[in-house]
Amino acid sequence: MPHLVIEYSQQLEDTISIATLVKNGQQAMNGTGLFNASAIKTRAVPYRDFVLGNDEAGNKTFIHAEVRILEGRTTEQKEALSAAIFNSLCESAPEVPEISVEVRDMQKASYSKRVPF
Repeated sequence: MPHLVIEYSQQLEDTISIATLVKNGQQAMNGTGLFNASAIKTRAVPYRDFVLGNDEAGNKTFIHAEVRILEGRTTEQKEALSAAIFNSLCESAPEVPEISVEVRDMQKASYSKRVPF
């Protein structure tokens, strides 16, 4: 906890390093100072089939990041977190026209986690 899930159009794998995108996202999360570095979990999920707007052939590319954090952060903290992730993605993939970030609160009462002893 927290989780950064980077969704992207699969054809980006031909033009950018997804491993670098993940690494930079992880560093951006850590750079906010909002989380313990060892708790941040970042992963990327490709999408082969998708439609963006009127582009039925799926020729456009996109990156969307969903950041899931436990409730309790201020609006300002969430805005700073969103901006840090957004800037990291834009710098890592300047040729991608569609980039978005969403920060979601997870309720503590409904979040379960196994931790090693």
